[in-house]
Order: sequence, then C-alpha cells, then structure tokens
Amino acid sequence: MEVVNPRAALLSNYEVLSLLQELEADHLARTKIAHRIKKEEEASGIDASVPAGGGRDPTIVETHENVRTVSFEAIKYLSAEHQPTAKQTPESVTTLVKSLEPYEFTKAEKLQIVNLAPQEQIELYVIVEELEDRLSKDRMEEVTEHVKNSLTVDPASSPARAPLGSGTAPTTSTNAADDWDGDYVGEEFDDQGEGAGVEGDLDMEED
Repeated sequence: MEVVNPRAALLSNYEVLSLLQELEADHLARTKIAHRIKKEEEASGIDASVPAGGGRDPTIVETHENVRTVSFEAIKYLSAEHQPTAKQTPESVTTLVKSLEPYEFTKAEKLQIVNLAPQEQIELYVIVEELEDRLSKDRMEEVTEHVKNSLTVDPASSPARAPLGSGTAPTTSTNAADDWDGDYVGEEFDDQGEGAGVEGDLDMEED
C-alpha cells in the first residue's frame, strides 16, 4: 500500500473506526467465500491448492498479518467504552464540526475536539492554543455544550458499533472531512490565523 497524498483529508477517529470495521467485515466475507469454494472443489475432487493454469490465484486478495494485527488493535482501541466514538454517529460528527465554525478554530483543533470530545472547559486548554485570548468563558461553555449534545447517542444503537467479526459492514464515512474548513476539499493542509501550526509543532526533527 502506498500513501499517495498523506494530507488529502482529515478523518476523525469515528470515521477511521468505521472504515476499519468495513475493511474487516469485507475481509471476513471474502474469507468465508474462499473457504466455501475450497470445500466445494474438494468435494468435487479438484485439488483446491493448485489454481487453474498453475501459479497464484489472481482472485485471492492477500492481507498481511501485520496489517490485520494493527487494524484489529486500532478497532479495539477506538471502540472502547471510554472513547467518544461509542456515542457518535455520522450525523452527530458532521453537526458538531459545523457548530464549531463560528469559533474560528483551526482544522487541527476542530479535529481534536471531535476526537477528544471535551465536556469541561479545562479540557479545552490542552486542545486550543491561547484559549483565553481567543474565547470568553461563555464561549468556552458553548463549545462544551455543542460537544455534549453530539454525544447523546446510545452506544447500542450506533450502526458503526457492529461487533468485530460479525461480517456486517457498518455505516461509513461521515463526510465530515469536507466540513473541517469550508473549501478545504482538495487543498493542501494549511492552517491559517491564530493557533496555526499545531500539527507542525508535532513533527519530529530529523537528525
């Protein structure tokens, strides 16, 4: 797998979880089909270990075990009960992103608010740079209220919480990436205004 454009879009944890669950469901479905075909071929006396014409069967899509392990661990972490993803839906994520537009947050800050779901003002201090200079106490309270309103979903009713290995594909992308910053789609990540450079500050220096 090759990353063609590492900054083509910003995805929330919820969207990443939904995508990984879809890929896992698709892998399980293909595996079941492959096993069924193998049994049918064995029952008919065909050597299932040798594809027609010899060589590798081009219809089989191999998945590296290391990739499966990373995917499994990511799903396990992102779907934990303490994670906001358990109470989010595609609609609630999109609505939250739109509700944050008046506060002039950077795209990175919006993404962190969606991922961390701060419900107390003190939590905003670790997400938003120069918070007190940019927002009043009332405005901070408004932000936390928007977050709380986006987490009212019963985890058991969320379609993206399909059990791992169930073979049921969850609901997909929220398209929230389109809303991180208005006309962002197709542009290179470029934070503007106060608080810019949050992501850049996390880059590691090369020796």
